[in-house]
Amino acid sequence: MNLDSTRPERQKNPEGLLRLFLKTAIVSVIVIVTLKVFSFYQVFSGFVISTAEDNSVQLCHLLLDQQKSFLFRNVPGQGMQLAIDGKELPVLDRNMRSFLHPFNIIKIKIYDNNRRIIYSTEKALIGLVDANNKRLSKALAGKADTELETKGQTHDLSEEKLLDVDVVETYIPIKDSAGKVLGSFETYVNVTKYRAQIRTGLLILTAVLVLILVAVFGFSYILIRKGVNQLKQAQAELEMLAVTDVLTGIANRRRVMTRGEEEFARAIRSGERNSQPAQLCCVMLDIDHFKRVNDTFGHQAGDQVLREVAQRLQRSVRPYDIIGRYGGEEFVVLLPDTSFEQTRLAAERIRMAVCSEPISINGDGITVSISLGISCLIAEDHCLDDLLKRADEGLYKAKNAGRDRVEWV
Repeated sequence: MNLDSTRPERQKNPEGLLRLFLKTAIVSVIVIVTLKVFSFYQVFSGFVISTAEDNSVQLCHLLLDQQKSFLFRNVPGQGMQLAIDGKELPVLDRNMRSFLHPFNIIKIKIYDNNRRIIYSTEKALIGLVDANNKRLSKALAGKADTELETKGQTHDLSEEKLLDVDVVETYIPIKDSAGKVLGSFETYVNVTKYRAQIRTGLLILTAVLVLILVAVFGFSYILIRKGVNQLKQAQAELEMLAVTDVLTGIANRRRVMTRGEEEFARAIRSGERNSQPAQLCCVMLDIDHFKRVNDTFGHQAGDQVLREVAQRLQRSVRPYDIIGRYGGEEFVVLLPDTSFEQTRLAAERIRMAVCSEPISINGDGITVSISLGISCLIAEDHCLDDLLKRADEGLYKAKNAGRDRVEWV
C-alpha cells in the first residue's frame, strides 16, 4: 500500500504560502519602484522649477535696472507707472533680445497693472488684455507663480520653431521702491535639456531599486523556501506517523479502517454498476503463542518478530492490497476485487511465508506460526465491521482448531 498517495490536500498549503509571498513580493516591487520613481521625478522637477524661477527673478531685476528708462513713466497724479513709448519699442525690443540671448529664455511678456501686455518678444501679443488669467492675478497681488509645462510647439527669440519643449513659465510681480505692484513679467525658460538628465536619473534609480529589492526579496524567498521545505517534511512525517504503525512501518488500525471504508463503498458501487456481487475480502491473522516468545526471548525479540512478520506479509500480497497492524500481534489484509478462492490461496501463501523460514533473533532462529481467518463481502454486509467480524470469527475458529491454519465461517 502506498501511503504517500493518500496524504491530505492540506499539505499543499506551504506551497500556497510561498506563491502568496511571490505575488506579494512582485506587487511590492512594482509599488515601491513606482512610488520612488514618482517621488524622484517630483523632487527633480521641483528643483528645475525652483532653479528656473530664481534665475528668472534675477534676470527680471537686471532687466528692470538696465531698461528702466524704457519701461517706467512718471504719470502726473499717479506716480511711477509701467508704460512704453511706441517710438522706443524697437530699441527696447532689440535691447531685450540682446540681453536675453545668452540665457534659455524663449519668450518674455510685460503686463501693466491693467493686465495689458505692453511688451512681448512675440510682437502680435502687444496690446492684448489677459483678463481671465488666474496666475497673472496672483502675480498682480504680489506673489510669484511658476509652473512646468510641455509645449508641443513654440518659437524662440530668433523666431525659430521649437517642438516638444519643456518650459518653466513664471509670473514675477514688478514693484516700485515702496513695494506697490505696477505690473508683472511672464517668462518662458526652456528646460528641455534637463529631460534627458531626469530620464537617465529615473532609469538609474529604477535599476538600483529593482536590484536592491530583488536581492532582498530573493534572499527572503530562499529563506522562506527553505522553511517551507522543512515544514512540508515535518508535515509529511507527522501525517505518516498518524497513519503508520511505528513498530512495524505498515499502516496502523486507524488507517486500515479508513481505507477499508473507502474500499467497502467502492466495492458496493462497482457491484451495483456492473450488476454483479461486490468483491472485497479480508484476511485476519494472529501470531500463535506470541506471549511465549515475549516471555522466553524478551520483548525486544517480540518486537523483532512483529517487524519480520509485517515484512513477510508485505511481500506476500499485491501492491494495491491494504495491510496493517490491527492491534498487538494481530494483522489484517483487505483484498479488493478478489474472489473467495483467491483469498483462501492468498491466506495460505501468507501463512507459508511466515512459518516456512525461522526468524533470526540475536543469532538464534525462532519459528513462528500464524492462524488466519478469511471472509468475503456478502449481500447482508452493511458496513466494513460486518466483514471484519466474520474474518475475526474465522481466526478464532483457526485458533480453536489447533492454530497454524486458515479457517472461515
